Formats: sequence, C-alpha cells, structure tokens
Amino acid sequence: MAAVNLIGSYNYGLVALSVLIAIFASYAALDLAGRVTAARGWTRAVWLLAGAGAMGTGIWSMHYIGMLAFILPIPVAYHWPTVLLSLFAAIFASVIALYVGSRQKMGAFRALAGSVLMGGGIASMHYIGMDAMRLSAVCHFNSFLVVLSVVFAVLFSLVALWITFHFRDEKKGIDWGKSAGAVLMGTAIPVMHYTGMAAASFTPSSMPSDLSRAISISTLGTIGIAAVTWIVLGLALLTSWLDRRFAAQKLELQEEKLQRSEAYLAEAQRLTHTGSWAWRVAGGAAVHLSEEWYRIYGFDPENGPPAFEECRQRTHPEDRAKWQGAIDRAIAEKSEYEVEFRTLLPDGSVKHIRTVGHPVLNASGDLVQFVGSSTDITERKRAEQATLLLAAIVESSHDAIVSKRLNGVITSWNKGAERLFGYAAEEAVGQNITLIIPPDRRDEERAIVERLMRGERVDHFETVRMRKDGSMLDVALTISPMKDAAGAIVGASKLARDITERKRAEAALRQAQADLAYMSRVTTMGELTASLAHEIRQPISAAVTNARTCLRWLGREAPDVAEASEAASRIVKDATRAADIISRISLLFKKGALQRELVDVNDVIREMIVLLRGEATRHSISIRIELAEDLPKVMADPVQLQQVFMNLMLNAIEAMKEGSGGSELTIKSEAEDGQVLISITDTGVGLSPEQVEQIFKAFFTTKDTGTGMGLPISRSIIESHGGRLWATGVPGSGATFQFTLPATAAAHA
Repeated sequence: MAAVNLIGSYNYGLVALSVLIAIFASYAALDLAGRVTAARGWTRAVWLLAGAGAMGTGIWSMHYIGMLAFILPIPVAYHWPTVLLSLFAAIFASVIALYVGSRQKMGAFRALAGSVLMGGGIASMHYIGMDAMRLSAVCHFNSFLVVLSVVFAVLFSLVALWITFHFRDEKKGIDWGKSAGAVLMGTAIPVMHYTGMAAASFTPSSMPSDLSRAISISTLGTIGIAAVTWIVLGLALLTSWLDRRFAAQKLELQEEKLQRSEAYLAEAQRLTHTGSWAWRVAGGAAVHLSEEWYRIYGFDPENGPPAFEECRQRTHPEDRAKWQGAIDRAIAEKSEYEVEFRTLLPDGSVKHIRTVGHPVLNASGDLVQFVGSSTDITERKRAEQATLLLAAIVESSHDAIVSKRLNGVITSWNKGAERLFGYAAEEAVGQNITLIIPPDRRDEERAIVERLMRGERVDHFETVRMRKDGSMLDVALTISPMKDAAGAIVGASKLARDITERKRAEAALRQAQADLAYMSRVTTMGELTASLAHEIRQPISAAVTNARTCLRWLGREAPDVAEASEAASRIVKDATRAADIISRISLLFKKGALQRELVDVNDVIREMIVLLRGEATRHSISIRIELAEDLPKVMADPVQLQQVFMNLMLNAIEAMKEGSGGSELTIKSEAEDGQVLISITDTGVGLSPEQVEQIFKAFFTTKDTGTGMGLPISRSIIESHGGRLWATGVPGSGATFQFTLPATAAAHA
C-alpha cells in the first residue's frame, strides 16, 4: 500500500517571529555594511567578521524558528553538529554579502558572482539545516520547488546586495530608505525559506531514527534561540551605533582641524603671496584655484574659474612665449616646470610671478593634470633691482665705501676705495681696518665702535688715513651701524671722502684772510698815525721833562738825590708806557702764523682803550667800560681779537665824530650760557634796518673813505673762533655791535 504523507501545520506566531527576525537581521546587515565600508585596515576585517557573525546568526535563527514553526504529528529532534554546520553556511553567506556590499564599486559581474555565492550559502544553510532533522519518517523533495528556492535565494541575494550597497552610507537620524530596504530583504529571505519548506514532504517510516547527538527543541529552547538572536543583533547594532558616534565625533574633530588647516593655509598663502592651483591637461579647465591665486591674477572668484586662454591673455605680451613654452615642454616630457614671468592686469599694473607645476599621472602613466603654486614675487624683484642699482651706485661712487665687522675685519671694498687707498679689493677684504689707519689715530677707531654700539651714527668726522704707499690723506668719514635681522649691531658701513684738496683750499683761504686782515690792520694803523704819534709823544715828552728835572736836582752844589731819584722813577714809568704802546703797535703790524691761546678778553679791551683813547679824545668822545669780574677766558688768537675790537671801536668813533659833544662809547663784557658776550655801543648816527645786514657784506660801507672790508673781516674772525657777530640800531639813536665767543672751562682754573 502506498505511503501516506504526514500532514504538517505551521505555528503562525513563530512564522511571524521568523519574519521579524529576518527584517531585524536585514537592518543589522545594512547598518553593519556601513561600518565595514567606513573602516580601514585591520578594523575593517574585525567589522567584517563580527558583522558576518551577527548577520549569519540572525539569518540562521530565522531559518530554525521557521523550521520549528512547522509542526509534524511525530517527534522531531535535531543533530546539533549538522545544525552548527548550517550556522557556518549562514555566516559564510553573510561574509559574502558584507564584503561585496562594502566595496567602493560594484559592477555587474561582481554583483552576479556575489549573489550566486550568497544565494548558494543561504540555500546550503537551509538544506543542511533540514538534513539535521531526526524523525521516524522519510523526507522527500520536490525538485522543481528545490530549484525554485535556490533561484529565489540567488535573486533575493542580488536584491539584497544592491540594497546593501546603496543604503550603506552613514546618515544621522532615522534612515527610512534603509528601513524600507530592511523590510524588503527581511521579507524576501523567508520567501526562499518557506519555498524550500514547501519542497519537502514526509512519509512515516518503521525504521527508528538515529538520535545520537540529537536534541529536541522545546518551547523554552525556541524562546532562547529567539532571545539570543535579538541580543546578538541588538548588541551588534548598539556597537555599530557607538562606533558611529565615535566616528562622527572624530570626523567632526577632523573637519574642524581641516577647516582650521585650510584657514591657516589661506592665511599662509596670503602672507607669502602664494596661490595654489590645479588644471586638467585635456581642455585646460581649472580643477582648483585658491583665493590667493585669484588675488594675484586679478580675477573675481564670483565669476568662477577663468578659461586657460584668459590666463594666457593676462600674461605680459613680452613673456607670453616663455610661459607657453615652459608649459608645452612640461606636457611633452611629463615633467615639472618652473617659470618666472610678468602679468599685465586690467588696471595697467604689472606683477612678477613665479609658477611651479607638478605633473599628475594616472595608472596608465598618462598625464592628466598639473598641480602647483604661483607666487607674487613683485616686491622681491623690486628689491633685487634696488639692490643691483645700489651695488652699481656703490661701485661707481668716487667716494670710498667700505663695510666691516665689529672686530674690524673688512667685508666689502668698492672701486672708490681702491682708487683712494691704493689697495685692490682682493688685498683689502679679510684684512683689518687698521690697514688704512695711521698708528697715532687708532684710538679714534675704538671711540667710533663705542658710538656705533650705542646705535649712534658718525657724520662728517674729519681725520687722516693712510694709503698703500704710506702717504697720508685727509678724509671725511660718515659711519653707520649695520644690523642683522634681529636688530643686533654686527658691523659698520663707512663712506670716506677725500678732502685733501678742500683742506688745502681752506688753508689757502685762511692765509688769504690772514693777509687781508693784516693789510686791514696796517691800513687802519696808518690812519691812526697822528693819534698814535700823540700817544707815544706824550710819555716821551714827559720822560724828557723828568730827565731835565733830574739833571737840575743833581746839578746843585748840594745835589738833592731824593728828588733826582723820584724824577728818574717817573722817567722809567714814562718810558715803560711808551714801550708798551710801541709793543702793541708792533704786534698789530706783525705778520705771522695764527696762534691761539687762553685770552682774558677784559685785558684785550683795556689794551685797545690805551691805543685808541687819543683818537676818542681828539673827537671829544668819552669811553666807559662795564667789565664783568671773573670773566671766563676764551681760546683765541690775541692779535685777531685786538683787530676786531679796533675795527668796532674805530667804527663807533667814526659814527660819533660829527656830534656836538657828549658822545660816549660804552664797552661791556659779561658771561652768558657758557659764552662770553661783548657789547660795543655808540651814540652816533645809528643804523637803518636795511643796513643791519648789508654792513657785513664785502665792500659795503657807510663812510666816504671806508673800504667796506673791516666788518666782513671781523665777522669771519669771530665765526672762525666759534662765535657770532651781529648789529642792532635805530637811525639817529646810535648802534650796538655784539659778538659771542665760547668760554673755555679751563679758564676758571
């Protein structure tokens, strides 16, 4: 009699549970695929294996709960080693799913191969799991339904891979696309399972079943399988969520660092005037242009990247061929290029640009891009041009320009220095500056270095230096400190100008002025002949009278020696007075080298009053003096000082000689602010405002017989002594001539 198939039924609660587990496992698979995709290195392998374990466990759990939902009228046990083998098949299928779904690209072949392997793994898990059943019945399979279940497994695997690949990306909040994909996958997997279950039929058997290593699954066991599955999948999702949170925080930090780095880069590019760029060789389209690049080339970022031809047109016409040639060679040779050129901006300004390009090749070795930088070197070019111009000026300068370190070692020596000192640059550089300093002048160098170390500049320092042949020359030095980038003084720059000819001219001028002053003194003394004769005749006449008186006292019968002695003393006094006058006159007539010494100005005033009193008396002019006590001495040539007083006093007498009487000449001395101030005031005709400065010009005179040289000579004498001479006056109210002379500190000793 034909065997009757056992009639089975389904526990729809367990069926529903199996579908929920399938959906939950599918969602976990999609979520874990995102973690596998985001991971790198060994972390990726850990996520792949752990995810496959969780996903495989979910699929396997769905399968066994689905089998437990099928109820037969006979007891059913399960061979646990075979059950374990079916779990490994599920994990294998999950590995395939996660690996293919997490790849950067998924082509048709990869998707088809992956779906076959994954579907085969799921089908294997199902039929291995059914082979684990131990019961007193024989299992028969419907070949069509078996094949259909395998086809379903492959097709559903292809759909699952597609869903996994497209919904694996990380997103915040609820991802409804991923949830819908999980529902679709979770529904498809049970379809394959229950198709496979429908392919099986069972007929009773009298042969007892092999229950070795077989276990029966109770309701509690079913609940345990479901609970463990939920826990495993839940832990997998929790771990994925935590990892995603940490990854998101890390990504935020990285993005923050990236933004900060981009800001630093932009600032660095702005400070260094360097813009970055990248452009495709095919078509010349720009891939990247930094803000600084736009600023350098004068393009507006709001208008988007300029075309390659626009950049070429902005290149200076004279440099366009050089710029294009460098790029063409780099393209032909697939090499780097570096070129300096000028750009001509729309406003007419010109910039100097230095561009460096680096080739980017694809896997086939074809040139696809150039990346590089463009630097605005306009300021550097200007500095270079200024440096070259300065170097040319230094080399062509007639003056000697020398630089040295603080220890005196010469570091530069221009052509002017070669001409001036006779040493070639090769001979001087590296030597000490004492090479050109006379031994008796080396203390000057130490004093100059001390001033330089204080940051001072030495201007127009006149001294003597030595040529290679040993001859001396007069030079004027201008010395400036040289500083390094930190502002520390490291050396000095010296400019030496040959003033030998100027010194000779100054000496000749001084001699001419001395000769002119001498001639002026002689002329003036000639004009004073009558007055001076009177001054000399008066003491001589008095001496003659006293001599006769002395002889008369001695010629008595009883000579009166006392009276004769007194008369003789008066003779000596009168002769001494005459000798003093003659000595002063001879000094004024003396022609010789100027000799400066400490002079008491009050003594000079008194001496000149002695010489000129007769001239004043002849014109009924009184002389009044107001001389300061303890007046500082001055360093001066006494003869030149006498000449100044003589000129000024005679001019005052000349201005008052036409007066009706009561005229007075006042001479005053005083100390003021470290100087000696002398005032000579008359009560004569006075000076108009126009005459106050004109009278000091050569050949200008207010007198009918004057030469117009006395006052210019007097002013030059006073100025040569470091003083100043000026005049004030009002017409009809007299005039005052004043001059100052530097007081000498040693004069108070």
